[in-house]
Amino acid sequence: MSTVTTVITSYPPTADLLEARLSVSFTYYLNMLERIPGGLIILRYIRSSYKNDPIRSVLELILFLFAVHYFLSSKRKENKSDLVKFSGREVDELNEEWQPAPIVEPVGPLEHWRLNEYHVKGHSGSHVEIEQKPELGTVVNLSSLDFLDLSGDSRMKAAAMDVISNAGVGSCGPPNFYGTQDVHVRLEEDLTRFLDAENAILYGQDFVVAGSVIPAFLKRGDLAVVDSGVNVALQKALVVSRCDIEWYDHNDMEHLEQILEELDPILSKKKPLKRRFIITEGLFSYSGALLDLPKMVELKNKYKYRLFIDESLSIGTLGDTGRGVCEHFGIPRSEVAITIGSLATTFASSGGFCVGVAPMVQHQRINSYAYVFSASLPPYSSKVASEAIKIITESVDASGKSKLIKSLHQKVAHSYSKLQKKFANSQYFEVVSDGNGPIIHLALKPAFRASLDLPDYYGNTVLLTTGKPSRKLNQFSEEYNLECYILQQIVDNVLGAYRAWINREKIVYEQESLPVQNPRLWFHVNNGVLVAELDAAIGALFDVSNKVCSRLRSPNDLTKLREELMRA
Repeated sequence: MSTVTTVITSYPPTADLLEARLSVSFTYYLNMLERIPGGLIILRYIRSSYKNDPIRSVLELILFLFAVHYFLSSKRKENKSDLVKFSGREVDELNEEWQPAPIVEPVGPLEHWRLNEYHVKGHSGSHVEIEQKPELGTVVNLSSLDFLDLSGDSRMKAAAMDVISNAGVGSCGPPNFYGTQDVHVRLEEDLTRFLDAENAILYGQDFVVAGSVIPAFLKRGDLAVVDSGVNVALQKALVVSRCDIEWYDHNDMEHLEQILEELDPILSKKKPLKRRFIITEGLFSYSGALLDLPKMVELKNKYKYRLFIDESLSIGTLGDTGRGVCEHFGIPRSEVAITIGSLATTFASSGGFCVGVAPMVQHQRINSYAYVFSASLPPYSSKVASEAIKIITESVDASGKSKLIKSLHQKVAHSYSKLQKKFANSQYFEVVSDGNGPIIHLALKPAFRASLDLPDYYGNTVLLTTGKPSRKLNQFSEEYNLECYILQQIVDNVLGAYRAWINREKIVYEQESLPVQNPRLWFHVNNGVLVAELDAAIGALFDVSNKVCSRLRSPNDLTKLREELMRA
């Protein structure tokens, strides 16, 4: 009889067995959820979402616990033994030794003369008193941006006083947060009607308008074709937007057309389409040149670009009723996608604005940095600007032209003609603006500058050649400083001897991102100045410029001038 022996061998658990055991345990704990209030809902969610898959559920639970641990724990764990503890005395000694770096560069000995600015005493208008020159009494103000001389108008003063007595002097908040009052809405409506646009939006400061509007519409990868003579506000706005930039020669429509033609086949192949703008000024602040708007509109329509124009100096000075460069050329405002301007010039107020189609304005109300985060325009400034528009448009002649604007145009034409004739044979200065704007520019003649060995331009060309801003600010330029000092001597002598206050170009040289032209004298024509006073100032300017410049014949004379500044 045979005996059968059965041997039972113990094997390690397999993966299937582990999964089965894990499934039983997981199911047990899931069932425990039923005893917790709301546990049935969690249990139903887990079973329906994970199909009773315990492995997946466990992995996601682990990930959830890790996320909770990660966000609740300190992200930076420091070894407390490595920390150095200072006594109170040591802390005091370190504080005494610490020397903070200067926020701005200290004023050098060659720049001290720039601190001697003139300040108006009391009311600012066509005739003012200068605080630093009380012995002169009242002088003719030919350096004001209030070209229509509205700041002294009784209606303007009454409008400001009325709002201040009811609403105070500040709006106390951004426009979207209790910063908008009825006078702001009325001014937006007035600007919309005055400029024949769909809608308008206000800004508390005119300088920030470009820096807020351009980045709201142009981003990285978009394209801006820009005039190389634009002001610093537009320069900074383009840098902030990080868009691609193509530059064309200042106010040169042939060069602009050449660039647009070269870009056209490249852009037509790119998908999706880029946003494309041509950015320029209506009346250029640095050169006094007038934009050739008819040709600009022709090119932007031909190559399908949107047009952006800064009309800070042209609105209120150009056109039969002061509506700017569009009225001057008889072109509809609808041809310009975005128009920005200043309320601090002919409107004798403060702040800035933007007009255009309604969707463009609404986009700014939630995407423009200065509108969303900065305080709105003071209420009285809004009221004053609205009153200025009424004064300009209400006083018209039989042909429909504004009497104020017509008078300004006549005085500008007269002054420009007189200056051209007076300086036609000058060895030193020439009129370089075109006579359309109320600021007439005079610059040192190229031959005279060459005799003094002055450079053709100042600053740097990095942004112009690469499309990217220079990593460093412009360094102090002795030649630029000396050339400005020569112009200031002329300003001082005309003021002291003839009681006429003209102006010179004043920029923050270090902040300019484009090449800087040689500095210029500015002759601001003002409606409140008599023609006889304009003629006297022109004669004085000619005599003084000859007297000052006749002492400069060679670079050695500039060296002497530099030594004079060092001793001052």
